[in-house]
Amino acid sequence: MKEIFEKKVLEDEIGEVEMELSNSYESLQLVEDEGLLDYYAYMIKAYEAKHKHLLRKLKEI
Repeated sequence: MKEIFEKKVLEDEIGEVEMELSNSYESLQLVEDEGLLDYYAYMIKAYEAKHKHLLRKLKEI
């Protein structure tokens, strides 16, 4: 039962990260300020790393 709950929590968090990643890609396409380009590129890398980590944790369950 605990594993099912943990799996659901991870799946929800993965969905949230995927949504944030998608939003960051969209924002990167629309940005005009060069400083914000760096910001969104950093955010994308961070969300990609978090996504990879969460997927790895999900596979361990």
